[in-house]
Amino acid sequence: MVRLPADYEPPPEPPPAPPGRLHGIFIGGMAVSALVGVVALFAFITVGWPESIRRYIIALFFFAGIAFLACASAAVFTAARDTYPTRSGNHLD
Repeated sequence: MVRLPADYEPPPEPPPAPPGRLHGIFIGGMAVSALVGVVALFAFITVGWPESIRRYIIALFFFAGIAFLACASAAVFTAARDTYPTRSGNHLD
């Protein structure tokens, strides 16, 4: 153990970095895919579509769900990545 002087104050913590651009893109992707999925499901339920078009609407709904899950997981990973400090030129090696 090393005794520190009585007047020692630890250096201030660096300010938190704002979320990255990639995180914002994935959040936007979540919003777009959620809206597409809701509109597709609403159109499927309310309108009597011919059988050939119904398949496309159901496929659009499922692809929107898959896109939402992919964007959500990518947004979580990019948010976790943003919590780590970035390398600067004045770090100790």
